[in-house]
Amino acid sequence: MGGNNRIFDLFWVTTQGGPGYATRVLPLQMYITAFPNEQVGYGSMLAVVLAFFGIVLSLMLLRFTGFTKMSSQLEGL
Repeated sequence: MGGNNRIFDLFWVTTQGGPGYATRVLPLQMYITAFPNEQVGYGSMLAVVLAFFGIVLSLMLLRFTGFTKMSSQLEGL
């Protein structure tokens, strides 16, 4: 979660998402939607979408990298 905060801070302090929507990353869009625009429900939905894609990406990486198939060479000693 710390990585998302750094991304949000960088874009908010330097450009506030501008010019236009050029530097709007999803955490910044969630903030702008939920607080200044007072659309907390839509901002929460964006947070759920971000979490969902994060979980899917993590599961895909576990599946395709063979992480679950790794075993120790010292296993059973």
